[in-house]
Amino acid sequence: MSDIICSVDASITQIEINRPERANALRRRTIRQMEAALDSAEGRDTGASPAGVLLTGGPERFSAGADLSELNGTIDDLEFDDELERLCRRITLSPLPVIAAVEDTCYGAAVDLAWACDAVVVSTEARLALPSTSLGILYNPTSVARLHSRLGSPTVRRLMVLQQELSGRELPPGTARVVPAGTTTETARSLLRVPSFNSGATAATKALLASLDSGEEFDPAAWQPEREALLASPTRRAALEARRAMYREGPRKCS
Repeated sequence: MSDIICSVDASITQIEINRPERANALRRRTIRQMEAALDSAEGRDTGASPAGVLLTGGPERFSAGADLSELNGTIDDLEFDDELERLCRRITLSPLPVIAAVEDTCYGAAVDLAWACDAVVVSTEARLALPSTSLGILYNPTSVARLHSRLGSPTVRRLMVLQQELSGRELPPGTARVVPAGTTTETARSLLRVPSFNSGATAATKALLASLDSGEEFDPAAWQPEREALLASPTRRAALEARRAMYREGPRKCS
């Protein structure tokens, strides 16, 4: 039985963690299946532009984090961290927009997974926790850096140093879209329903943002070749002409 349910509707690929008997806890197999589903979504040819990827745990919960039954309390557990980080990096650099819909439980590795996405829709009643220090570990520094960038230092300190459990409504403005319980998936889907997007431009933009998030030294010249290639691409010219035609037809809302 698969650890995930993968479906496509209106060009949106939905990847749902499906381990209800383990509170959707993530094991290595789950991570690999999610990575394969992301690969498939990026390579899928449906005749229509893919709208993006929705990551969810279903209506009951998002995920309880790492499946502790797969961890043995030794340095070997770094392998789980490495696999999780590979998936998070894939999400961060995917040419598709990726949004997480978080209901109820979102602990440990699940927090890292959700906030690796381009946006997070979280319910007011969601419960977030990062029980790393109570488990006697230093969380993956790469993950902490990403969470520090996206959630902010005060929130990460509350979650990790003070070991507080936070509800969705307690998250700082801008760190997530907070909605009533039971509406996260539909809200996330609405955010992915955009007229069109260019995968090359999206991938380049996400790579630049990831570089800025990581604190790497910013050198605009390093991005110039890719910028020029996109400007001169046939895809860009076609998109420009399509936008011009839209305006020739008359004023309308520009998304």
